[in-house]
Amino acid sequence: MIKIYTLGTSAGTQPYPGSHHVSTALEINGSLYFIDAGECCGYTAYLSGADILFTRAVFITHPHMDHVGGLANLLWYVRKMTTGEGAREFPREALDIFVHEKDVYDAVMLLLKNTEGGFKCSYAHRPHFFEAGEIYKDENISVTAVPTSHMPPKDGSPQSYAFIIKADGKTLVFSGDINIADFETVLPEECDAFFIETGHHRIEEIRGGIDRYGKIVKRFYFTHNGGYIMLDKQGAKEKVRSVFGENAKVCSDGEIFELQ
Repeated sequence: MIKIYTLGTSAGTQPYPGSHHVSTALEINGSLYFIDAGECCGYTAYLSGADILFTRAVFITHPHMDHVGGLANLLWYVRKMTTGEGAREFPREALDIFVHEKDVYDAVMLLLKNTEGGFKCSYAHRPHFFEAGEIYKDENISVTAVPTSHMPPKDGSPQSYAFIIKADGKTLVFSGDINIADFETVLPEECDAFFIETGHHRIEEIRGGIDRYGKIVKRFYFTHNGGYIMLDKQGAKEKVRSVFGENAKVCSDGEIFELQ
């Protein structure tokens, strides 16, 4: 069983009450995996009942602030739980962090080095500067990075990615920020759940892209929502229902779902 925490569901817009930048966590067999780390993701995860001390890996789709702005705070919260009164032991030798750009990781760690205690930890932070292909595999999940055209290439290298995650017999796709044309390469022929952004597309355009490329998606989660959805959440839910039927969900911060 896969437990899904939608920790932040806003795109990189102006602030909206009750919504923070994008982050989703998967809990599988007691291990926690973060996909993107927008503001407040560690805080929301903790208050939602996720044990962030069991975080095994964090995967960042691309370096825009609404996807990475809460990474330092998430790592800081994990460390705080291993120090001071009521401290617990981190259950592994290292926490894995997957980012494409080394500069992003270095900037986060430089910030943390200047906080209390020099950010000394009893465990390591293990960075991975990934390219396209399978980037992670353990006994619970495998993660494959697929380039998207959201950001222009830098020195011939893609800068933005979607993630295809296989876990518990299911295939999940996390879009990051994405163009409709990317559906052709990002989506497998069939997937169990598509976690899709609406910051750059209207709901009808997403439906059209799925149909155009002949993809089969069993369940849609709108987890990275643009201003037009934030301004009229109820209207967006009704639109999603009319376009996608009952197998689609406009998500809010702090919700928990299960895939079985």
